[in-house]
Amino acid sequence: MAIAGGATTAYKLRLVDGKPVPERTTKLAYLCISPEGAVTMLRTGGSPTVQGSDMAAFWQLWGGVN
Repeated sequence: MAIAGGATTAYKLRLVDGKPVPERTTKLAYLCISPEGAVTMLRTGGSPTVQGSDMAAFWQLWGGVN
């Protein structure tokens, strides 16, 4: 998918051994979840996708840079 028309670089997150592991992808910005929502979703077994520009905030909320 080309980065145009609302698409953005994003990261799909999953837990491996209790640590978030990001996988780079491209997704429509409005389909990405907030950093706060991503922390909650990840801790409850989900696999959220966060915009690349929100990853620093995600890491701060998670408890530090990975």
